[in-house]
Amino acid sequence: MRMALRRIDPLAAAVAMLALALRVPLVMAALPGVGNSDEPLNISVGLRMASDGMLNAHTYRYPGLLYEVIAGVTTAFRAVGIHVPTHGAMRIENLGVAHTDSRAFIVTIRFVGVLAAVATCLLVWAAVREVLKAAELPERWGRIAAAVAAATVAVSPLATANSVYATPDVYAGLAVALTLYGATRVLRDARYADLLCGLGVGIALGAKYLAVAALPVVVAYVLNPRRDKPVIRIAEAAAVAAAVFALTTPGILTHPIAVLDGVRSEAVHYQDGHVGAQGGAPGYYLGALFRDQPLLLAAVAVALVALFRATEIIRRTLIIALAYVIPQFLLLAVMTVRFDRNLVPLTPALAVLAGVAVPAVVPAVVPWMRRRAVGAAAVAVIVTAAFIPLASAVRLYPRLDEHSRVQAAGWVAAHVPGHAPVAVESYGPWLDPARYHLVPLTFAADRPGVRARALILTEHAAGRFLADPAHHPAEAAAYRALMSRYRLAARFTAGSWIEVYVPRETPATRG
Repeated sequence: MRMALRRIDPLAAAVAMLALALRVPLVMAALPGVGNSDEPLNISVGLRMASDGMLNAHTYRYPGLLYEVIAGVTTAFRAVGIHVPTHGAMRIENLGVAHTDSRAFIVTIRFVGVLAAVATCLLVWAAVREVLKAAELPERWGRIAAAVAAATVAVSPLATANSVYATPDVYAGLAVALTLYGATRVLRDARYADLLCGLGVGIALGAKYLAVAALPVVVAYVLNPRRDKPVIRIAEAAAVAAAVFALTTPGILTHPIAVLDGVRSEAVHYQDGHVGAQGGAPGYYLGALFRDQPLLLAAVAVALVALFRATEIIRRTLIIALAYVIPQFLLLAVMTVRFDRNLVPLTPALAVLAGVAVPAVVPAVVPWMRRRAVGAAAVAVIVTAAFIPLASAVRLYPRLDEHSRVQAAGWVAAHVPGHAPVAVESYGPWLDPARYHLVPLTFAADRPGVRARALILTEHAAGRFLADPAHHPAEAAAYRALMSRYRLAARFTAGSWIEVYVPRETPATRG
């Protein structure tokens, strides 16, 4: 046991603990409310699978890995005698408006994602560490570079936030990190490299249909200096990937048409558009990357320089990582719809690029940085840059907790009589359906004539149009017309803003 503990790198352990510390508090944010748009539906699918005792998800917008995690947690809870109601565990009122009666159940599912995020950080650390060791970089600098690369993922606000939801992005990030680690091991002809690559690609397919994850594996076999039967080895890795995909998404064997329909519908969704989340994808994603972890964006430019200045093993590693980064980014950039969570599986690849390229190219390009004092100062600057997003990651809890929803629900309870009609827009507060006549609205602008004792508008719905009326003139005009019939009664900002409107008084209502 002591020998095993001694083999654990303290820097790697520190990064893992940092990732864990940032994420664990967030698994309880907002509960019993559930405000993520995807999480309630995902959990409902997994619950139904567990209750039916079948692996058929019936819906394949996402492949089956996430659903199987949820079904597995459900089965485990019930096996030890903890009741998980099929319907009460996730009661859905509207898009982004849901409620759970089983907090421990939801926390456990989210915690599985947290563990996947920590494993992602450790895989980034391992990939960078092994490559720099093979490149014969000094031990101390190799360990620091690997730890900083892993830390960029650990402190990423985007990666942190998305690792505490029951959504597939965190599992896709784990798959990409595992694939890249396996691909770097292929370059060294390491044992189990083929198995690691197959597992990574299979999980990538089973998490989010990330077929692009196969490209760095193929490139690794081509770049392997020994090139020992690359076609056979690629076939072996492909067989493992296919088996893992079939295990995580058995519908591909039992209900292939349903799976293909799910893939097709999601592709159509991303191409046809999503109101308030469409247009300008390249600039949107670049801006999101810069706000989330600017060092990783800068690392791409450094990696391009390193392709011409670094040693052979580092050059091949960079080509492998770029074989995923470039096609995946281009795929996201050509889509009409854009969501920042799609960058989560890209972050580990960018971290590997940064961890391998920066320590290899900087001393070669700037010789005076080899001096001990100057080199130490440069390391301090890079480490500081990597940890800049930490301040944002630490402040995530109030944003994810969405206390404004609780406050808005409290205001309605205090000022609106029971059984009165209350219109609630997407991402609004959870209100007891037994107490009020709820009128769910995806976007209130779709029903400008709605009549209610209280109208609740939200930043995630109305805000996307009101903040940019130039690009959404029709919707903004509809909201203005709606507000001409209502007056603002209360506004809450502890999280995203939520506004409660009541009808304006007229001579008829005053009489």
